[in-house]
Amino acid sequence: MRLLSIVLTLVLLVCFLGFVVTNLDTQIDRVTVWKTVHEDVSLHLVVILSLLAGALWVGIIGIGQGVQAWLVNRRLSREIQKLETELNYLRTQPVTRAATGADSTDEDERAPSSRQAMEIREDGVPLPSAPVYGSDDDGDPDDDVYSGGRAV
Repeated sequence: MRLLSIVLTLVLLVCFLGFVVTNLDTQIDRVTVWKTVHEDVSLHLVVILSLLAGALWVGIIGIGQGVQAWLVNRRLSREIQKLETELNYLRTQPVTRAATGADSTDEDERAPSSRQAMEIREDGVPLPSAPVYGSDDDGDPDDDVYSGGRAV
């Protein structure tokens, strides 16, 4: 798409330059802009001014669309950051019996104290205090498993 835009712009520029070169001596008797009347104006000046006005209009529209896209990207970045924060928070929560779906009627067995829940699970495996990612370590010493910033 970018190549097509460049080619069409070059074709338009060549056509414009060809028009200006072939009409350098052409004069227009009278040009009226609102209530102002201009007499004996060169045709190529009229075309140049109209192209500049069009370029200015396209530039203003482009700036408006760029600002709109920037605002949407900013809103979506904030939403992604909130979701990543929530995901990291949920990853660091201890797994409890209630979360694993174990059925028990005894209230004390279903809800162990927070100290017990944070230290070990039922099967004796200690709970992690930070998100744990897979062991796909390729031996790169500069690669941290957990950066603390964004979800991996």
